[in-house]
Amino acid sequence: MSKIIYYLRFILFIPFLICLFLLIDKIFTMKIYGSIFFIFCLLYSIFIILSILSKKKVFITTISYNILNIGIYFYYFIIFYFTYNLTRLEIINNRYYYNNNFILMCILLGFQIIYTIFLNTEEK
Repeated sequence: MSKIIYYLRFILFIPFLICLFLLIDKIFTMKIYGSIFFIFCLLYSIFIILSILSKKKVFITTISYNILNIGIYFYYFIIFYFTYNLTRLEIINNRYYYNNNFILMCILLGFQIIYTIFLNTEEK
C-alpha cells in the first residue's frame, strides 16, 4: 500500500510542475505574495526531487508524508482548475483569491519542507 501511494505521489509531481509553470504569469502578477510562493515552490520541488533521487526507505514507507504531498498537489490542481477553466471573472481576476491561496500554499509547502528535512535526518 505504501509503495502505491509513493508512486502516486511521484506521478502527480510531474503535473504539479507543469501546472506551476502554466500559472507563472498569474503568480508573478501578485507581486510579493507571488514571488514568495514561487520561491517556496522551487524549494519544495528541489527537496522532492532530492527525496526521490535519494531512494531512502523512509520516504517510501511514510504514508503520512506521501499523503500530505498528494494533498498539496490536489489543492494546487484545484487552484489551477479555477484559474484556467472557469470563465467567472470575479474569481479569475480576484487578488484576494490568489493572496489567500498563495499564503496557504506557502504555509503548507513550508511545513512539508521542514517535514522532508526531518525525515531525511531521521534515516542515516
